[in-house]
Amino acid sequence: MIEKHIEGLNLTVKQAEPASTKQPAGRISTLVIALCALAFVLCTLLSVAPLSRILDPVIQLQTPFGTQLAQVGAWLPTDIGLTPYRRASLADTGYIEFLALIALAFAIYGLCALFIQRRAPAHNQPALRLIWLATIVAGLIYVFTPAMLSHDIFVYASYGRVLAVYHNNPYFAPLSAFPQDPFNALNYWANATAAYGPVWIYICSLWGFVLGPQALGYVLAFRLFALAMHLLNTWLVATTLRTSGQSSRVVLLGTLLYAWNPLVLMESSFGGHNDVFMVTLLLVGILLSIRAEKRGQFTHPRGYVPPLIAFTLATLIKFTTLPLIVLFIIFLTWRVLRPAQSPALPFRKAVMQRWRPALLTICIATISGGLLALVLYAPFWIPHNFTGIQHTFTRTPSAQFAENSILLAIFKWYEANNHQPDYLVLQVLSARWVWDTINTVVLAGLLLTGAFWLWRATTIRTFILASLVTLGGLLIITPWFFSWYITWLIGLVVVCLPLAHNRLGRSLLAFTLAFSISAFSTYLFKDGIPPFGIWIGWVPLTTIAPPLLAFLITFLTWRPVKQTPLGVERIEVDI
Repeated sequence: MIEKHIEGLNLTVKQAEPASTKQPAGRISTLVIALCALAFVLCTLLSVAPLSRILDPVIQLQTPFGTQLAQVGAWLPTDIGLTPYRRASLADTGYIEFLALIALAFAIYGLCALFIQRRAPAHNQPALRLIWLATIVAGLIYVFTPAMLSHDIFVYASYGRVLAVYHNNPYFAPLSAFPQDPFNALNYWANATAAYGPVWIYICSLWGFVLGPQALGYVLAFRLFALAMHLLNTWLVATTLRTSGQSSRVVLLGTLLYAWNPLVLMESSFGGHNDVFMVTLLLVGILLSIRAEKRGQFTHPRGYVPPLIAFTLATLIKFTTLPLIVLFIIFLTWRVLRPAQSPALPFRKAVMQRWRPALLTICIATISGGLLALVLYAPFWIPHNFTGIQHTFTRTPSAQFAENSILLAIFKWYEANNHQPDYLVLQVLSARWVWDTINTVVLAGLLLTGAFWLWRATTIRTFILASLVTLGGLLIITPWFFSWYITWLIGLVVVCLPLAHNRLGRSLLAFTLAFSISAFSTYLFKDGIPPFGIWIGWVPLTTIAPPLLAFLITFLTWRPVKQTPLGVERIEVDI
């Protein structure tokens, strides 16, 4: 079978294949994917031992099955002598072994994706079931791993306890206001008020009502919730690709690229981060948009309001997805200005002829999202004045400080030089307000570029790719960066498959996958111990240089897929 997809146009030319050749190919394909699944799960299982050896200064978890899981990798070296200080050397050994196993998992992940793209039969349900099974098993291994690389779960638990246990407002009362709470010793940000939107605060408070003061209960609850969302996201990716009319092979590839991505899987079922739930809502909004498009109702309120609600709920978890809402409203406006019956209408003429329905659409979309945000925030805002409400957005750690970013490297570099006045450039660039200004300017430029791009190609795929460019650009220069932020990009790029006929889309795929690998380098500098040390100088290049190079190389070397003669059997030209 030869399948070719070009920007929403599906052209399928079928060629009969003898059943005798299909069955052996299917069995071989299933066997190869089964071996990949087994190797992938084994990498996850072996990583439990080095993770459990990394000493946590706050808590030592005793999870169910944790000891048994760690025994599988007990043969791995405990100290490879990277530094004369034994405690530091033990930690570094654990990090290096863990990252080496992650690198091996990425290699298995990439090889399996290439095999599906080039060799696997188009219809292979056993392979899809194997992908699901490996995802569930690997996810559960992470859930019960007796270690933590991030304490965000304790931050979430603190918000929930402030609201559910102490009946106070987490946007105005930090956990430190209740010194008797046992989570004060576990939460690095106990003095800070809530940094997330009300949707996540309500979810945190649910666990606060249900669970007691035991830390392990919260760890397992948030990890299991994040794993459930990861599995739901995997289903949403497959469903979105099917709904958009992609081939079975593309669906299989997209499912694997999301479900087995080592970063996404680990940061959800091990880290328990709320980003995975935010991605769920983004994917729901995209799926609803595609379905509304297929019904011919996208520019009608019943078509665009449901996805807008999903995108707004995602923003009410983390505000960083707000640009996506702006791009969605721009995309919607362009669709109203230039309907399907007049696709070549010039911009000025379109505005003159259809400005009224476009303005009405903007108003309905903006009011719908704004009212939803106001309703969800109202219980937290009603007793407070505007100045107090404004401070809840500006006093959070992410709004004041820097983590794993170019800003932090410059600040540490300037600090290491004893704040010498000769380093004027470093002094200016080490200020948070400077980078806030840079972010604003870059965001405005990316949104304008996205608006121009959407006018030239007013499609849902273009909207997703424009969102990917905007969020990816912000993650390069943001003052506050953590590896789990890359899950946003993975969720967006996989629903854009296939990308063989799109130079920019193909380059963004390479950028995103490379970023999901390089983001792990932040863990080498997590504890600031030798030989890796702290986040300083050129260290950010370990994170941002690989994805930028991957994008540039792919963009420059991309060639359009050539037409294939119909006589050739099973040539892949669609991914």
